[in-house]
Amino acid sequence: MAAPFSFAMMRPDVLGLVLAGGLATRMQGQKALRMLRGRTLLEHALDLLRPHCGALAVSTGARDLPLPPGLTALADLPPYVQQGPLAGIHAGLVHAAKRHEKLLVLACDLPLIPPGLLGLLVDKLEAADVTFCEHGGQPEPLVCALRTKAMLGPVERALAAGRLKVVPLWKASRCEVLTDASLAAFAPLDRAFANVNTLEELEELERPGA
Repeated sequence: MAAPFSFAMMRPDVLGLVLAGGLATRMQGQKALRMLRGRTLLEHALDLLRPHCGALAVSTGARDLPLPPGLTALADLPPYVQQGPLAGIHAGLVHAAKRHEKLLVLACDLPLIPPGLLGLLVDKLEAADVTFCEHGGQPEPLVCALRTKAMLGPVERALAAGRLKVVPLWKASRCEVLTDASLAAFAPLDRAFANVNTLEELEELERPGA
């Protein structure tokens, strides 16, 4: 039997959320359970979030995803089941609202995100309701931090209206975008934001020196 999942409580006001509920059709199955360097993508994401959070949860969408004991699984909440990553973030916000002021979100297909970058996203919430990154002019909205009370309402209203795109919602909120200039300490950024969407991309990261 796997050991119960545990971690040192570093920031009790923050709930860490791994987004792992996608269909992952290009990965021929559950992306979160694919192996990279001897560990699942889910395990990589949990390890990255752990130093910055007082608790962790996994957005499982409409899936029955096996998780280590002690981890909270968050299914999409009706009537927003299978409405994409925004539905997963919504479930995270609802859960976080019980005891956490902030939600730190990481998609499971970004295993090389520097841990310090996640901490910076949380720090920047001092002057914003949502923070996220932009690399090479392209937004990375699923590496983000949110103020729970401030963002739960806007996320629910967007879902209810069928507005499922994350970037417009973040930009319409009191947001701070971390661009390449402010992320220089985490270079090379192409590596930091390497996204694993296919088996070929996963194999690329397995190569020595990747």
